[in-house]
Amino acid sequence: MKISLPSTLLSLLWAVSSLAQNVVEDMSFGHKNTLSPNSFAIPGWAMLGEGHVPQLLSDKVILTPPYGGHKRGALWSEKKNTLQDWAVSFKFRAGGQDRASGNLQLWYVANGDKAVSTSSIYTVGKWEGLAIVIDTVGGVQKIRGFLNDGSAEYKSNQNVDGLAFGHCDYVYRNLGRPSELVVRHTRSGGLLVTIDSKTCFATAKVNLPTDYSFGMTAASTDPPDSFEVFTFALSSVNAPPAPQQQQQQPPSYQNQQAVPQGGSGMYAPDDTPASQYTTSESQFADLHNRLNLLSKSISNLFTELQRVSSSLESRNNELLSRMPSTQSISSLDSRVSNLDRVVSSLEKELKSSDHKTQFAKLSEQITQTNLGVTEQMPQRMREYMIAHTPRIGFILYSFMAFQTCCVGVFVWYKWRKSTMPKKYL
Repeated sequence: MKISLPSTLLSLLWAVSSLAQNVVEDMSFGHKNTLSPNSFAIPGWAMLGEGHVPQLLSDKVILTPPYGGHKRGALWSEKKNTLQDWAVSFKFRAGGQDRASGNLQLWYVANGDKAVSTSSIYTVGKWEGLAIVIDTVGGVQKIRGFLNDGSAEYKSNQNVDGLAFGHCDYVYRNLGRPSELVVRHTRSGGLLVTIDSKTCFATAKVNLPTDYSFGMTAASTDPPDSFEVFTFALSSVNAPPAPQQQQQQPPSYQNQQAVPQGGSGMYAPDDTPASQYTTSESQFADLHNRLNLLSKSISNLFTELQRVSSSLESRNNELLSRMPSTQSISSLDSRVSNLDRVVSSLEKELKSSDHKTQFAKLSEQITQTNLGVTEQMPQRMREYMIAHTPRIGFILYSFMAFQTCCVGVFVWYKWRKSTMPKKYL
């Protein structure tokens, strides 16, 4: 009796096994509480800008602002990827006017910070790797995939849009919430791109190498699109083993046309037909391998759940320790009660007592003060002005004496000059 395993069950087993993902902390951000511990830079990432400096907040990075067009922003990982089977969860949000324009790129390229820097898919030169572009083409908002082996120069190409190997329509602008773009790459399954848990496009004819850098760039025109990045999480993926009959292909970058997909259909990485498993031993071995992967994945999930549970328990204990004790609450309640009694007694005193005598005394004092100001103040001001006014007569007499002295000196000088003996040659 032959045992045949349906392809849907194989896909389900592979999908469950791929849930065991380990986040690479050195090349990820936003998957925890805050993006940066110091609000100045993201550890392990370089921030670049052209026309402005990208704004780093506690929960997001604004690559392009909502005001002023022709701005560029970029984030590049300082470390290179060493995983062969990986998945990237990229959360972003775009906002702008109805006719706003701009583009957002997710890159996996060689020497991205030098070859790409802050360029977009339309302004980049020669590059090598993968680019997922989010922009508007012909009035339709799309997500597209591009590949390059380093030979094509995109900025000099007259038809960059025709180089896309896969695409899907997706309305991303002004959603009011972050969108999650997931890019999954495995040696046996190729490339799978999903948006908000729905398949965008997939192809099994792409095999990307390691030692490439991840990055993201955004560019805005006028009117501008504002692009915000919330999360970039790189994880390792437990991919199903490749069939023995299939020969391992070298890294491929040809622009193979992928099939756009939609809905909630599942992408099956292993397209080997069940008819190739002719013996029960091969079928059992394949099933055994997949069940082992499933068991390991479930064990990893339970371990992760235990870690999260312990973290939540410690956080709960910390919150309980910060809460005030019952004794402190009772003391505070007694103080509030005393204050309430004091205020009530004061209000009762103000309502029941007769304060006419106090108001009469206060009115008499105000009247006396007013009389003192209106009657005595002018006389005091006159005396002060007389006492401190400078003596004009003394100044005039001094000036006249000085003038008289000057005239006397001049007359003496003329007389002295006229009485001096004359010398004749």
